[in-house]
Amino acid sequence: MVASRGVGVWHHRQELETETEQKVLDHAARIALIPGDGAGPEVMAEAVPLLDWARARGRRLEVERLPYGADHYLATGETLPEAAYAALRDGCDAILFGAVGDPRVPDGRHAEEILLRLRQGLELMVNFRPCRPLPGLQREGLWLEVYRENTEGAYCLQGSTEPGRAVDLAVHTEPAVRRLLEAAFARARARSCPLTLAHKANVLKHGHGLWVRVFQELCAAHPGVTARGMHADALLCALVQDPSPFGVIAADNYLGDLISDLTAAFAGGMGTAPSLSWAPHRPFRCAVLAEPVHGSAPDIAGKGLANPVGMILSTALLFRHLGWESEALAVEAAVAAAMASGARTRDLGGSLSTSDMGTAIRGHLPG
Repeated sequence: MVASRGVGVWHHRQELETETEQKVLDHAARIALIPGDGAGPEVMAEAVPLLDWARARGRRLEVERLPYGADHYLATGETLPEAAYAALRDGCDAILFGAVGDPRVPDGRHAEEILLRLRQGLELMVNFRPCRPLPGLQREGLWLEVYRENTEGAYCLQGSTEPGRAVDLAVHTEPAVRRLLEAAFARARARSCPLTLAHKANVLKHGHGLWVRVFQELCAAHPGVTARGMHADALLCALVQDPSPFGVIAADNYLGDLISDLTAAFAGGMGTAPSLSWAPHRPFRCAVLAEPVHGSAPDIAGKGLANPVGMILSTALLFRHLGWESEALAVEAAVAAAMASGARTRDLGGSLSTSDMGTAIRGHLPG
């Protein structure tokens, strides 16, 4: 049985209508799986049955599992070969991603070349990180969403190191800033909630000055949206004191990363946080990537301690992007019902293993 809305469906349909156009595929959805490193394969194992379940309900999909991660890199020297990247770009509809990062590759080269190549190469500028605490967790009823620019800023990997001096460049371009902010304004308008831009233009006058200028232009173009800019340090303090006045928060890559990690704490921790990244201008066939917010967590990998909720909710976001609304709602309802029944992994104070938690959630899916 699917949980009733009274139990707390994670998202109602009318709440999740976004500015993105849902796909109506005339072919089987081609979904690439990249489990990656550490806890990535463990949480991915709890998402794969959801794909089989969707297929059993009549959804047309094809799945390809790809080996790219630390094991493959250490064995072959390959990160994400050009042919594989081109196949993802031109031949699949979506990517379901686990996590990358492995202490055996201390410089993180393979992780950068895989994940950042996908984000930047596919121009996945909009990174959507919702926070809605699940039944039984703290701050139920809170609804925060972070819109993080996903391809530029301080994570553009431009810089240098020399004796006694290191430089990391933060690059911001108006097209990326405008696309992210337009998506955030559209979302705030659809939700009838306030929009806050996090910035440090008082110090970072050039890069964040660009963000403020474009934001002010869009404020004038969207008079129906209650919007304000806020220094990021003051915003973080306000979130900790009382997050309830906030709705949608927009930020650059670096600040958005930090802010969304904080909002994940309101929903129980990093293990419960999903995300979806997309290219709003949709220049390629594959223009969406779903992944949990947590990293590879090598310290708990292989121990059954990872929480699969973030991965499972990311899969629901992917379903919604593909236009499979009934499946997205059912997965979110199953997570809510499992949580309401007391199912918990150890990070949430319970005793269930990764696979046991996945089984508990799938037990609430309709046939």
